[in-house]
Amino acid sequence: MPPIPVYSKIRGLIKEHLDSRVSDTTLDRIALLVLGIIGAAHASPACIAKAVRKMGLSGAKAESIERRIRRTENDPEVAAPLCFHPMARTFLLWGRPKVLKLLIDPTSKSDQICMVCVSVWYRGRALPLAWMVWPANVPLEGEGFWERIALLLDEVAKILPQGVEVIWLADRAFGTPSFTDLVTARGWHYVVRVQGHTVSQDCRGVHRRVKDLVQERGKRARMRGRVFKKRGWREASVVVYWGARREEPLCLVSDLSPKWTLIALYQRRYEIEATFRDYKTRGWQWEDTQVRDLEHVERLLVGMALATWVTLMVGTYVSGELLRRRPTGRRRTRPWEGKYSLFTLGLERLREWLWSWTIPADFCWYLAGWDAPNWQVQICAHHLHAFIFGRCACRPEFENLHSDFNAVRP
Repeated sequence: MPPIPVYSKIRGLIKEHLDSRVSDTTLDRIALLVLGIIGAAHASPACIAKAVRKMGLSGAKAESIERRIRRTENDPEVAAPLCFHPMARTFLLWGRPKVLKLLIDPTSKSDQICMVCVSVWYRGRALPLAWMVWPANVPLEGEGFWERIALLLDEVAKILPQGVEVIWLADRAFGTPSFTDLVTARGWHYVVRVQGHTVSQDCRGVHRRVKDLVQERGKRARMRGRVFKKRGWREASVVVYWGARREEPLCLVSDLSPKWTLIALYQRRYEIEATFRDYKTRGWQWEDTQVRDLEHVERLLVGMALATWVTLMVGTYVSGELLRRRPTGRRRTRPWEGKYSLFTLGLERLREWLWSWTIPADFCWYLAGWDAPNWQVQICAHHLHAFIFGRCACRPEFENLHSDFNAVRP
């Protein structure tokens, strides 16, 4: 018996948030692509075809299913603005986050494809929002790099809910006015890492390289002044911290107030690296796919993004189960579930549903706790609270999770 309940649930999710211009044929193709990626834990068309065949979702031979998957890669309707952005926009709106932390970083697929991806931080993971790809190791044709980034930011702006504070977190590749000016022009904030030799100017007019604000490990410094001398000075905050185990100081620049909390805020940027690992090795094995044509890559990335969001939503469901359990009050170490990310928990639960051919009746698609901390911190705090105070209280935000979610849906 094929896993029809799981397939129907995923197809229904995609259909509910699909642009009206997308045909039913494309809907079926996308649903099969997403479930195939999840079932195979691989983005290769051949592996997806084998998984679809094994799950019994098609009676055709694997080679015929693979041709169907490749027809999906040729389908012009499989585009992020039509098939993915409406869903991301809706769940961001339903989640009612107070602050959205956006992460931007480049990555590559072997030496073939370069991708710049924008993701949103969510409980210790990063959910992809928008991306751009182009051939790697060759000169750019057409728009320059920063023109492409401007177009990418415009695409992101269409997805974000109105009235929510947005903070961009980026590494040194984006620690330049070429990026920060694009961000502030759109009414957003930023925290970016800069090169240590970036020149700063304090309120007394003294010029110093930002890395010279601290002289030894274990020290930190902050100031409000101006930076980017060669580009015409920009008013900004500077926070520098030299960790005991670091070879060089961490130098941050932001338009926000110069608070020490900027260090912890910037550290959430690292979650996008985990998402890249999910894409390339631990999750969808993008590195092992032979898809090189840019248009085909774009459509495959739509399927991978949808699969990632589906997996994180199931991981959220699992986290709700775990946080509603009354802790024993005897655990003072990290619980077993805290060793894994929401992505891993969601992927394991999805595989259980796929091979048991069932899905819980109370399951619904949601992303709760946008302002919650990292999942591992959250589950540890859940148990430590009971250990310290000898009480078995559930986290209030998860006691009526399903009813709360349904209450905010339009």
